[in-house]
Amino acid sequence: MPANQNDINIIKLKSVFNEMDLRMIKAILDDNKIPYIIKDYGSGGHMRIMAGGSIFGADIMVEETNLEKARSLLESIGME
Repeated sequence: MPANQNDINIIKLKSVFNEMDLRMIKAILDDNKIPYIIKDYGSGGHMRIMAGGSIFGADIMVEETNLEKARSLLESIGME
């Protein structure tokens, strides 16, 4: 639990290593109004901007209070 009610705790939901999985998970989270952050490995963020994708992989991060709901959604489609 956050020390201050204004603090948030960001947790890794899943690591992905291909664009199809990343896009599918982003769509599921967007459809369910679950905010997320994409944390790219290496220069993956730059590659994603310049080339539209990355070969380095990424972590999908969600706020701790949304973690169980997000995991349940991924489990329902066999991605967890």
